Amino acid sequence: MTFLNSCRNLLARSIAATTVVLLLAGNSVALEGGATAIEVPAVGTGASQPPQPDRINGEYVKGYFSDAGKMILSPARWDQSDWLKAGLVAGTTAGLFFVDREARNLTQRNQSSLGDAGAAIGNAFGNPLYTLPPLGLFYLYGHVYEDAKARRASLLAVESLALSGALTWTVKLAAHRHRPYSGESAATWDGPGFKTGDTSFPSGHTTAAFSVAAVLAEEYGDNSYVPPIAYGLATLTGLARIYDNQHWASDAFLGGAIGYFIGKAVVRYHASAGSNALKVLPTVSQQGFGLLAEYRF
Repeated sequence: MTFLNSCRNLLARSIAATTVVLLLAGNSVALEGGATAIEVPAVGTGASQPPQPDRINGEYVKGYFSDAGKMILSPARWDQSDWLKAGLVAGTTAGLFFVDREARNLTQRNQSSLGDAGAAIGNAFGNPLYTLPPLGLFYLYGHVYEDAKARRASLLAVESLALSGALTWTVKLAAHRHRPYSGESAATWDGPGFKTGDTSFPSGHTTAAFSVAAVLAEEYGDNSYVPPIAYGLATLTGLARIYDNQHWASDAFLGGAIGYFIGKAVVRYHASAGSNALKVLPTVSQQGFGLLAEYRF
């Protein structure tokens, strides 16, 4: 049985890694149909072009520190919508505290071979040891075939993974919540401290999965298949951590929220000028030919 379990886990990890590579490469070579747009950079905004990380160099490494600084200072610039989102995340996490034990008991009563297989895939997608190699291969693909978008997406995903991981471990060390399998209550917290054990809150695997999924969904959102597949795999990671009795439901939810919002922020910090450019599209109507101007803020 040990040999069969090892084979099943290896197969699940291979499926997860292969899915990432195919998902990225398949969308990188896809040709877009429709009318050709002529994009004219926005004029008079006074803003400089943000760095586009499509190469591993000093500027890319410096971006980690500058982006981390922006995130730390960002609450000072939040508007009402941002505070509402933060409140919803905090409120939902707090609400899940009251059902953590019931959710754990439910998953442990409903173990199955199908659930084990799904959990193995989810755990693999949320493990950087299995996520980083496909991202590295995708960067190499972009380098060989001169695909700047592939290089950019892979590098932003790695940055998102690193920054969200740093924040998650900061919270883990501050909280030191006991894991479900310890037999302790969901309300057992020993933080803050620097010991290595009892780091259940939040889920690092779920953070990692959503940090990568958010970048892929943003960078390849023009393909309708990418966001649901990326977020679907990330959600499977969160469920797998609960199913395997590694995390409470509130751990998984907060981990997912951290990864999601940091991934979105990393992409936004490096948005090209074309994302809010003046786009001119040729149009045809009964009155003849014309131009349609569109400006995205």
